[in-house]
This record gives sequence, structure tokens and C-alpha cells, in this order.
Amino acid sequence: MLAVVGSLIAFIGAIWLIVTAIQTGQTTGDKVIWALVNFLCQPLGGIIFYIVKKQGLIPLLMVIGGWVLLIAGGGMNFSVGNMP
Repeated sequence: MLAVVGSLIAFIGAIWLIVTAIQTGQTTGDKVIWALVNFLCQPLGGIIFYIVKKQGLIPLLMVIGGWVLLIAGGGMNFSVGNMP
């Protein structure tokens, strides 16, 4: 259950970061690049976006917190030894 809540929080934070990147971009190219970085490289893309643009701290913290909950809840747990 903790992993599901973490996934949901991380997803909402990632979408919020993408929207923030689109809103704060000066040109169309800038908007597209930052949106793609945030879409493809979470949470590292969000950290880089915050360092460069000084925008989006709350959604970045949501993404990081969601990842922490996801990992703490065992959401990314798999075992190779139990494969058929």
C-alpha cells in the first residue's frame, strides 16, 4: 500500500514539474527541452531543473518523497531467484 501511495505522489509531482517547465520556458524550444528532461529523467531531471531555473521546489520534493515511499514500500522489489 505504501508503494502505491508513493507511486501516486511521484506521478503527481512529475506531472506538476512538467507543467512548471512548460510555464517557465522562454522559448518553445526551451519549454520542450525542459518538459522532456522532466518527463524522461525523474527525479534527476527535476533536480537539474530546480538548480538551473530555481523553480518547482514543491513538485520536486513530491517526486523525491514519492520515490522514497515507493522504495520503502517495496514497490520496486523483484527477485531473480523466484523466476520460473
